[in-house]
Amino acid sequence: MNWYAKPKIFSDEQMQKIHEASLELLSTTGVVYKSEEARNALAAKGAKVDGEIVYIPEALVAECLKNTPSSFTVDAVDPAKAVVIGGDNMIIHPAGGEVFVKDADDKRSSSATIQMFSDLQKIYQACKNINMTGYQPLSPDDVPLQTRGLHCLYETMQYTDKPWLAPMDYVSGADKRRELHMYEIVFGEEFVRNHYLTWSIVTPESPLVFSQFSCESIMEFAQFNQPVALVSAPMSGITGPIHLMGTIVLANTESLAGLCLAQCVNPGVPVLPSASLTYGNMRLATWECASPDSALMLAGAVQMYKDFYGLPARAQTGVTSSKLVDYQAGFETMQSLLLTGLMDVDVTSQSAGSLENLMTISFEKTIIDDEVIARVRRILDALRFDEETLSMDLIKNVGHGGSFLTHKSTLKHYRKGWQPSISDWNSYEVWQKSDEPEIEKRAEKKAKEIIESAKPLLDPAVAKDLRSYIESCEE
Repeated sequence: MNWYAKPKIFSDEQMQKIHEASLELLSTTGVVYKSEEARNALAAKGAKVDGEIVYIPEALVAECLKNTPSSFTVDAVDPAKAVVIGGDNMIIHPAGGEVFVKDADDKRSSSATIQMFSDLQKIYQACKNINMTGYQPLSPDDVPLQTRGLHCLYETMQYTDKPWLAPMDYVSGADKRRELHMYEIVFGEEFVRNHYLTWSIVTPESPLVFSQFSCESIMEFAQFNQPVALVSAPMSGITGPIHLMGTIVLANTESLAGLCLAQCVNPGVPVLPSASLTYGNMRLATWECASPDSALMLAGAVQMYKDFYGLPARAQTGVTSSKLVDYQAGFETMQSLLLTGLMDVDVTSQSAGSLENLMTISFEKTIIDDEVIARVRRILDALRFDEETLSMDLIKNVGHGGSFLTHKSTLKHYRKGWQPSISDWNSYEVWQKSDEPEIEKRAEKKAKEIIESAKPLLDPAVAKDLRSYIESCEE
C-alpha cells in the first residue's frame, strides 16, 4: 500500500492491552486441545496440561511468535504467478464454504456439480485480480464424498496455473495427506518439502477449543512444512462476547493458541492468522458478515496481526448479506474490502462472488468483483507525488485559458488511466443500445465466453497420474 499513512483502529497502548488480555487467558483459563498428540507437543515446550486443557505461558508465546516468519512465498506451477504473502500487494483467493449457486436469473440451487467447480476455476484463471485458485467455493455432490476434495483439486490443477489452494473437504489428517500427495505428483516430493504450495485452513471452535480434526490439520501441514491459516471466527453475542472488543480479544487468543501448536511441531513454519470475526444480529438471530461492526472488527484484528505481531494477515472481507447482485451487494462488498485494504491486509477470502452471508456463490458476481478488487487496488496505490506529477511547468506552459487536451503530455499518458473491466462508462445513448445493458447480464456473457474458451493447462501425463491416484483412493 502506497498511502502516506494508513488508518488505525487501536493505539499502541490499546494493542498492548489486547495482547496482555490474550496472554492472561492463555496462561490462566487455557485452551482445550482435543488431541493428545497436540497436548504432548505443547507440554514438551513448557505448557502445562490438565486433562484436555493446556495452559500456555507467556514465554512460550513469545518464543513461538519469534519463530513465525513475517512473510512467505506460495509457489505456482507457473513460477511467474507465485505470490508473496506479507509483501506489498493484497492477494485475493477464492471464496470457500458456500452452499448454494445463484445464476443470472436469480435462481438459487443447492445442487452443485464438479463441472460447476471446474468452470469457476476457469473464471478464476481469467480474472486478473484473483491471484490464487482452488479452495472450495462450492461442494460438488456428483462425485464421491470421500474423494470430493481430490476431484476438486484435480480440476484446479487442470485449468489454472496460479497457486492452488487445497479444498477444505477433509475429515481427518489422512485426507490432508492425500491432497498433499497430489502436489507431490505434480511437483515432486522434494520440491513440496522445500517450497510452500498451499495452506491448511484451521478454524477453532469458539470459545477456546481446538477439535481433534483442527489439531490434526495444524500438525499435518506443519510436519509437511506447509503453512497453516488460522481462521478464528467468533460471532459477537453467539460464540464470542457481545462486546466487539471482547470478540477481538477472543479471536486474538485463539490465533495465538493455534500459532503456538504449529511452532511447537515445526519451528519456523509460516502461520497466517485470519480476521474472520462477525457481528451477531440479536434482532434477527443471525450473523452478519457485512455489518459495519464486522468490518471494524476485521480491521482491528488485521492491525493486531500486522502492526503488533509483525505477522502476515488474512481477512474474510469483501462480503455481503445480499441475496442478489444488486446495489446492496455492491456497497457492502466495497465497504469491508476497502477498509481492510487500507489496513494493509495481505490476503483476502470471500472477496469474489460470495453472496448471502457466505452461503451462496455467483459466477456473475465473481466477474464483477474482479473489477471491484481492481478499484480497491487502484485506491491503495494512492497518488504519485513527484516533480512531473505536480505539473508546474505544464500549467505554466499551457497558460491562461489554454487546453491540456492536445498537449504532448496528455498524448503521452492518456492511455495509462484506470479503466473498468465490466462497468459501463459509455454515454446514456450508447449504453441504451448495447446488447446487455445490465451489468449482471454482461458478466454472465463474459463468464460463458471464458468457460467456452478454457483449455487444460496440465501436462497430459501428469493429469493421467493424478486420475489414477484418485481412482486408487476410491477403490
